[in-house]
Amino acid sequence: MPPPSSRPSAGSDVPVSLLLGDPGHGVARYAGQVAEWAGAATATDAARLDAGRRVHLHLTDRVVADSPEAAADVVEALAGRVRLTVTLHDVPQPTDGASFERRVDCYRRVVAAADGWATNSAHEHAQVVRWCAPDHDGAVVPLPVVPFPAGSSRVVLPEEPSDVVGVFGFFYPGKGHAEVLEALEALRASGRAARLGVLGAPAPGHRRDLEDLVDQARRRGVPVDVTGSIPEADLPAALRSVAAAVVGHRNVSASGSLNSWLAAGRRPLVRTGSYAREMADLRPGSVSLFDDDDLTDALARALDDPASTWLPPDADLRPGPAETAEAYVAWWRRLVRSAA
Repeated sequence: MPPPSSRPSAGSDVPVSLLLGDPGHGVARYAGQVAEWAGAATATDAARLDAGRRVHLHLTDRVVADSPEAAADVVEALAGRVRLTVTLHDVPQPTDGASFERRVDCYRRVVAAADGWATNSAHEHAQVVRWCAPDHDGAVVPLPVVPFPAGSSRVVLPEEPSDVVGVFGFFYPGKGHAEVLEALEALRASGRAARLGVLGAPAPGHRRDLEDLVDQARRRGVPVDVTGSIPEADLPAALRSVAAAVVGHRNVSASGSLNSWLAAGRRPLVRTGSYAREMADLRPGSVSLFDDDDLTDALARALDDPASTWLPPDADLRPGPAETAEAYVAWWRRLVRSAA
């Protein structure tokens, strides 16, 4: 986090940050971080906000309410009382399946009600424009790489060589674990043994899917380790302990797990796509892109060249928290000027 002297000074241009939903959810935690970096006041009770107050909300429908329709109702009621801006997380994509149309309608209603909207990537911005047809343009403020606590050096090589290929974050189908398992099975068939590391707990509703993956791995002769939820204090060591990191989401639009690998000093293998290419351009040299049919070879190269899985100590990983705060404050100020 930026030291106090480097944070933007709070003022009338900086809205109150409204923190809704489970405080342990990643979106809610990030909302609190952005508020702190930007010097913004926070609130948790929408009903106590003064009418006409400038308010910012980090939103995914699943945090705000139990259904997309209810989430849109909450936002529309709020926007009727305050001057609301929103950051849209987990934007609707066709891979949402049966909920896609309902979520599109929710996000369409949200951007129509808000005074301004932002996304965490140009990829997400394009999705909102395509599916929600907003009548005013949005901002793009990329997720920052948040440094680990002081004293946690970014590059710490394991004392013993690792044979674990790690996938970090909540487990759910489509996160890339199945593709890594298939690639590791192919490597074992060619005489190269490695383990699958599931670094994280199953997402809500996906415990059985994780059990099925572990069963598949055993049947296919690939050892698998499941860490469960990793405490924050143990995260740097966990991310630095693996031989190679893979970010293999099939529908990724903004990835906190990717940025955690970078904060740990790792250069992960990232499945190519619109968002992955955007991040490769944003932080040149920070990721190694792979295609679906290239993962086995990409893993073999990474295991044969451990140095390729680490970032140099002087890698430029901006934007970080300070740049994120500056971008939000500049955007909010532009909105205030345009409304004057």
